[in-house]
This record gives sequence, C-alpha cells and structure tokens, in this order.
Amino acid sequence: MSSTPLSFIFFFYLLISSSSWLLCFSSGAGFNLTTIAFDDGYNPLFGDFNLVRSPDGRSVRLLLDVSSGSGFISSSMYEHGFFSAKIKLPSDYTAGVVVALYASNGDVFEKNHDELDIEFLGNVEGKPWRFQTNLYGNGSTSRGREERYRLWFDPSKEFHRYSILWTAKNIMCVVLNAFFFSV
Repeated sequence: MSSTPLSFIFFFYLLISSSSWLLCFSSGAGFNLTTIAFDDGYNPLFGDFNLVRSPDGRSVRLLLDVSSGSGFISSSMYEHGFFSAKIKLPSDYTAGVVVALYASNGDVFEKNHDELDIEFLGNVEGKPWRFQTNLYGNGSTSRGREERYRLWFDPSKEFHRYSILWTAKNIMCVVLNAFFFSV
C-alpha cells in the first residue's frame, strides 16, 4: 500500500430497504483515546437531510429512506489513527443494502487508490449476519485481501463497536475487541 494519507470515509448505501442506523463516536473498550464532536471532524458527503446530529454533537443518526441514504467524510486526511463506530443494524430484510466503514485515498488517487473496509452485506431474516474486510493497494483488487466472516452475534439487537486501528507498522480490524486481521 502507498504511504499517502487516506481520507476516512463512512458510506451508507440504500439499494432496497428503508431503515436507520445510529453511529456513535467514542473511545473503544481497551483503547484510552479521546474523541471529537462530529462537526469538528466530519462533513456530510451526501444525503445531509438524512444525517441527524445528537443534541451534544458527539454522535449522528444516519437515516435511509426510499429516495436516499446518507454518508459523511472526514474533514482531515490521516496517515494513521484509530477509527471506530458503534453501529446497530436494522432487523428487517436488508439484502442488497451495504453498510461500510472504510478508509480510502480515492479522492486523491482516482485510478490507483488504496482502500481499507469493514462492510456489512445485508441480511435475510433467520440467516447468520456476515461482514467482509477488504484491504486493497494501488487500485487493484488483485493486490489485496478480501475476507468474509460470520458474526457470532446479531448486530441488529444492540449497538456494537467496529474499529480500524492503523499504526505506522500495523493495520487491524477490530470487532467487539476481537482482531480479525492484522497486516
């Protein structure tokens, strides 16, 4: 992967379902880190009318309806960091809906960007939930790593923490304090 800074981007796509999610930004258990208010670190990317800030400004609720979803992007670029969100997924039929927490430098390198993702692939009621991690370099899916996992819990029952810990030497995907990959 290149050593250029990546923008940290959250995307929520609405393809089929009408649902809502709430993302909260706070330090993860086991990580003693400070947090910032949403407006101090992020800008709406699309669907600003579906992005509802909490009264204290430290969390946002992303709404999805039949016409649009919502997403936001960091206002700064980072070479390293801890990026975390508490997410509760909808319990309804969500096949075709992708919820992603990811870092990318695609706004700087359109044709050969790097990307690091945690993606929720939607669900059919009664089936186990899956999520996918992706790590791509230089705009190529053949130069990276893509893995799918089954969750051992139902992410629609309560909020759970999903994180990317990115240091000068390692990149780790963390779900409920369990490391899923380390590079």
